[in-house]
Amino acid sequence: MLSGKNIVCFSPDPSWDHLWRNRHQIMTRLARRNKVLFVEPTPYLRPVLQTMRTEGLRTLGRSTFYNPLPNLWVYRSPNRYPISGKAPLSHITFALRKRRLRRILAQLKMTDPILWVFRYDLGEMIGHLDEKLVIYHAVDEYAAYALPNQQDAEARRRSIQQMEQAIMRRADLVFVTAATLLESKRPYNENIFHIPNGVDYEHFATPPGRLPADVDAIPGPRIGYAGAINEKLDLALLAAIARHRPDWQLILVGPPLFKDPDALKPLQALPNIHLLGRKAVDDLPAYMHACDVCLLPYAHSRWTENINPLKLYEYLATGRPVVATGIPAVQDFREVVRIADNETAFIRAIQQALDEDAPAAAARRQAVARQNTWEHRVETLSAIIQSHLC
Repeated sequence: MLSGKNIVCFSPDPSWDHLWRNRHQIMTRLARRNKVLFVEPTPYLRPVLQTMRTEGLRTLGRSTFYNPLPNLWVYRSPNRYPISGKAPLSHITFALRKRRLRRILAQLKMTDPILWVFRYDLGEMIGHLDEKLVIYHAVDEYAAYALPNQQDAEARRRSIQQMEQAIMRRADLVFVTAATLLESKRPYNENIFHIPNGVDYEHFATPPGRLPADVDAIPGPRIGYAGAINEKLDLALLAAIARHRPDWQLILVGPPLFKDPDALKPLQALPNIHLLGRKAVDDLPAYMHACDVCLLPYAHSRWTENINPLKLYEYLATGRPVVATGIPAVQDFREVVRIADNETAFIRAIQQALDEDAPAAAARRQAVARQNTWEHRVETLSAIIQSHLC
């Protein structure tokens, strides 16, 4: 594993303790032998002004700097240095953010850092921190976030593509989590590598001592999904499953993140769909183990064509049967995942999974998960980085 380095990770997550993504898994492991500064996103001017109107000037002093794990610190720039799109304010606030971040690095004695950037719009510090290496790590096709029904969606897609292409050209290394991303990003950097997501195997494979009360109160059979509840999901498919099989209980664990506040109303009206909300990462395995079948019920879109779901590996680690729609990420897992692409086939696949109940099949799923741990992934990342530093 990479050792003795200083790593500054620029993450798009609202906070360190938000939904745990691949950057959390990677950085916690790298922090065992390196210093890591996990930088949360800088607030934008408009939200800061809105907060000031309701909460007063004290909000300008808000910032983040703490040490949740050995060798890992979390930092967020103060609200008084927001991102602004207009000069000269944009130049002034950037200079203040840079000065503050350099002071934090000096305080931590982090020199010659590796900059690890996890989204196209987080690269403003490239070239300003005396870095020895710049890594860009793409986990999604970000341009697909601009939904067709959004105003100026095409202009937004083009803008995202241009920003991402620019940062890839500046990076020394590019990592992508999906094979489809490898092909689409390859023209912009020759040092590009496909590193899929992984799993904290022991965390998800270990059965819970007892089930959480909210899921334990739901009778079986339980059909579950755990993760962000957003536009990636095929809500019509989930509603059809619930209507056709009222004897099944569909459990959705995770925060609703739809741009349309009414998107979930059709599901909320069905008595056998249970929206349990966001759960702490330590509790997620218990919810997955509580399910008789785990789902990857993704809609087919440009977004889902380019994802590599963490929950695929986490489900497999539990040993529970998995049923998925046929997105590219699951095609290589046909031996351990049932794939179906219409309502009738999907319902039939769930029933087959319920009927299976075979310890040998569970063992095969867990064996695949053990081949895809975060320890393996971080060793691969480390080897690539080290070879580029030599």
